Amino acid sequence: MTTTLEARMRPPSGLPILRSGHRLFFLGASVYAALSLVAWLLAYQGKLPLRAAWHGHELLFGFAAAAIGGFLTAAVPKWTNSKLFAGAPAAALFAVWLAGRVAMWVEVATWIDLLFLPIMGVAVFHRLLRASNRRNYQIAGMIAALTGLNVAWHLGYESESLRATTMMVVALIALIGGRIIPGFTRNAIIAAGGDGDRVQRDDLADRAAVPIVVIAAGLELVAPLSVPTGIAELVAAAVLAWRARRWGLGATLRWPIVWVMHAAWWFVPLGFALTGAVALSKPLGVDIGIDPFAALHALTAGGIGGMIMAIASRAARGHAGLPLVASRITVLCYVLVLGGALLRVVGGRAAIVPAGSAWALGWAIFALEYAPMLLRARRDGRPG
Repeated sequence: MTTTLEARMRPPSGLPILRSGHRLFFLGASVYAALSLVAWLLAYQGKLPLRAAWHGHELLFGFAAAAIGGFLTAAVPKWTNSKLFAGAPAAALFAVWLAGRVAMWVEVATWIDLLFLPIMGVAVFHRLLRASNRRNYQIAGMIAALTGLNVAWHLGYESESLRATTMMVVALIALIGGRIIPGFTRNAIIAAGGDGDRVQRDDLADRAAVPIVVIAAGLELVAPLSVPTGIAELVAAAVLAWRARRWGLGATLRWPIVWVMHAAWWFVPLGFALTGAVALSKPLGVDIGIDPFAALHALTAGGIGGMIMAIASRAARGHAGLPLVASRITVLCYVLVLGGALLRVVGGRAAIVPAGSAWALGWAIFALEYAPMLLRARRDGRPG
């Protein structure tokens, strides 16, 4: 069925990679995830002069920011019934992101890295404002917050800003994931002839999820490893776990493209529980035996990395005109990325190289499998 938007668009022309912004950004994100992680593993072994703060920055403001760009350039035109974000504007926005990555690698004119998020935020908010799409104004606010946190990183507040940025990206996951996971799960169950009503949402938890995560982000910035921060993170863990209790995870095991979203989601309350426990233990002088960086990687490598792969694989297949079914290679990618994240969490520092290698390999294989889908025109001839 043709949408109103598609009905008034010209037939697709030009390079397929430029027909929708998600093509550039999801391909760029997947390649960069593998490349930057391999570089960090080499640096960790003393073979490249890169700092841990660089690794954290590029995971969040490089990889995750590109994935956010991919999602929004695909979703916002649908939300606002506006033209596709394609052609020269998409190429220019991607070029800004890429220039930031080059600047961060060579450590020359690193201020260029600060340009991508505000430019993307203005582009997003302009369309939302023109369409009076108030439901998603908060997304523009989150992008503005991420911009401010990137400025803080460049001003020298590296540790604080990276932890707060992690929470802010997770706030986006709490917002978007809380919408799409139960919705896609319900649709899959109904399509298989099951009872979609087994998937239920909790209105109170839905309303509380994003604010509590944003509060945790703010506390991580101004009072890291403190009792208030620990309490906020433990509350966030409880709210996010409670929110997902009726999302029908058990019914999704035969659909990897659906269960991967649930698996990535559950890394988030796990990560908040671990980071909250660490934050509470430090001021009390208690050693609870949890590596604080391993705890943080539950949120980054597991929650953020896993959810990005889940959304990117679904979006790439859907926008290529392909069935929403994960191939065996895609399932392997899911297992490598989520398995690598879990190994990093339970294995601590001793697992950095094997866990990071699995995570990077998952993204490298993903890039190889999905590049043809993103570089070629849709099979059904539709725009995008």
